[in-house]
Parts: sequence; structure tokens; C-alpha cells
Amino acid sequence: MSRLNVAVLMGGASAERAISLSTGAQIVAALDPAKYAVRALDPAALSRPQTAGAENVAPGIPLAPLCIERLAPAEPAERPDVAFVALHGRGGEDGAVQGMLELLGIPYTGSGVLASALAMDKAMAKLVLRAHGVPVPDHVAVRARDLADLPDVLERVAAAVGYPAIVKPNAEGSTIGCSRVPAPGDLEAALREALRHDTLALVEPLLQGAEITAGVLGNDEPTVLPLIEIVAKGGFYDYEAKYAPGGSTHIIPARISERAAQRARAYAAESHRALGCRGMCRVDFIVVDEEPVALEVNTIPGMTPTSLLPEAARAAGIDFPALLDRLIALALEPRG
Repeated sequence: MSRLNVAVLMGGASAERAISLSTGAQIVAALDPAKYAVRALDPAALSRPQTAGAENVAPGIPLAPLCIERLAPAEPAERPDVAFVALHGRGGEDGAVQGMLELLGIPYTGSGVLASALAMDKAMAKLVLRAHGVPVPDHVAVRARDLADLPDVLERVAAAVGYPAIVKPNAEGSTIGCSRVPAPGDLEAALREALRHDTLALVEPLLQGAEITAGVLGNDEPTVLPLIEIVAKGGFYDYEAKYAPGGSTHIIPARISERAAQRARAYAAESHRALGCRGMCRVDFIVVDEEPVALEVNTIPGMTPTSLLPEAARAAGIDFPALLDRLIALALEPRG
């Protein structure tokens, strides 16, 4: 039986490059060489120096530039049978690379162009989820030009959100650019930090409750994996808590009531369907008074040593190589 040619797309030029390299390296190392012929391709390899350091290279993984010639070569035997998209953030999680792969006719893991773009845009995703009955936090959207009238921004936030609040870039992941805002005097600095990463910042209430996440696998009939409760070491699930060893504790099953767990599973599956996700996603929630509130939907969850989706899969009896096999099989199913 011939091996599948798999191109693992990793790295990129987004703020989440280092995470993507770690995710990609884990995938390359775990793909069974008896089943797959694997190449690691980096969209930014042409423009970045290949020097030592986590931000530029994946240790032990030879990275080649991602270009049309490599994905659609003249020699059919070299053409990838499937692309494994391990690009986090802009250019990978927002539908851009998916559009290129669609044009080339190459199957790929994860969601398509529209679902990727919707999930990446938190404000738009909220509109879709709320329309499908999934609870989401209220928010105030702020652009850089709005800061010229800071009193108006403060008034809108006080009326719609209140304090404490959290400020985040609208289309960024891995908690990059996120800040807690205990009081009105902290808002301007938090907004300026978020707007360094995006043209739109969201101000949301800082909800209190159990923080949980639901991994989802599947295309048209998604399966929700065991719920994970996240307890951040410092009380806030920031970048360090996500990726530093020991930065947070993951508890499976989540310590919530069965009623809340049922709702979270139902909301996770509905979020996957409502946005049109494929293959996988991860839906993050805060459970407030027994009601899970969806914070965001991640269409390309991390696959690093501390990542949640592989952990949830293991709890369901799916080891990491088997999880990758399943995602590739889902990628090869016809897209509607």
C-alpha cells in the first residue's frame, strides 16, 4: 500500500509563529512513516533567516519554503495528497491558506475558508453563535480612531460591559494582546495594547466561573471530546499559563455539574455546525451559574506538549498518532 504524501504547513509570519512551529514539529514527529511521506513547509522560510531559536526554526525539522511550485509541482508524484495545516493566527487560521489550497485542489485538514474566517473574527463569530442559541459575552468594539474620544469609549464600556473587564484583539489567538482591566483608569492602556495586534479591540466583562474547553472532532456529525477544566497558576489563563510547563492545571473531567456539562457539549457541537467547521475545533467556555458562555472557537487548536485537544483525545482513548490519522481521514472526505 503506497504512502500518502503529506505537506505539514507550519511556522508562518503571525504572532503565533513559535507556537505553530511547536505544533508542526509535534505533528511531523508523530505521523507514522509507514503510512505517510511527510514534508514540512513554512510560508515564511523565504523571508526569515534560518538561525537557531524557537521563533525561527523547529528543532530537528528541516523546513522548506511554502510556494506554489512545491504544492502544485509539475511532477504529479511530488504533489501532496493532503496538506496538514498547522499554521496558527493570521495567514493560517483566517482562511487565507485554505483559499490557496482550494484553488490548487489539495485536500487539507480543518475548516474551510468561510468557517476559518468567521471563527477568527470574534465579533462576527459571536453574531453567528448567538443566532444559533449559544450564549456569548456582551462586548464593545473599539477602533484606534475611537480613542480620540476616550470619554465616549469609557461611557459605552461602563454601560454595556462594566468592570472588571477584559480587552482582547478581535482576530488574534493564544491570548496575545489580552489584558485584564480592573477599573476605568486601566482601559486606555489595555486598548492600545490590543490595537497593536489588530485594527479592532473587544472589551468584554471579565466573567467569573470555571473555565472549561470542549474539543470537537468530525465534519457533519461532530463528536465532543471529554471536557477539560483549566486552572491557571496565576488565576488568569494568559500566554504563559497556556504554554509554559506548569503554567496551568488541566482537570478531566471538568468539575462542573452534569447539567452544565450537557449544555457545554451541546453548545460546542452547535458552534462547530453553526460556523461550518470541519475536522476539528476547540470551544472555550466560562461556566457562570451553571450556564456555559462561549468565549471563542479555535479552528486550528494547538498540538504542543501542553495543548488541550490532544489531551482531550487521549482521555477519549485516542492517542496522538491516531488523532492525526483521524484528522487526515476527515480532510479526505468530500467537502459539501
